[in-house]
Amino acid sequence: MNRYIDTLKKIESPDSPAYYASSIPVSIPTETVPFYYEAKDGDRLDTISNLFYKTPNNWWVIAKANNLATGTITIPAGTLLRIPNL
Repeated sequence: MNRYIDTLKKIESPDSPAYYASSIPVSIPTETVPFYYEAKDGDRLDTISNLFYKTPNNWWVIAKANNLATGTITIPAGTLLRIPNL
């Protein structure tokens, strides 16, 4: 679970068992001038995230901004993706 340490927070309560919740923001900012990236052969959301955000952990931001299905990681070549500013 160490690789998720920066995206999870532990919730503790005296009345219930401790659990982990996502600390990832649920809204994605909209830009007045959006930036787009055209996927190349072999591109994946995590590698595109690493390219623009310097971490593969923000792949979900790109997926959510482009209404991609859950579980989608590979992107077909030629797909135009909106890359939100973080």
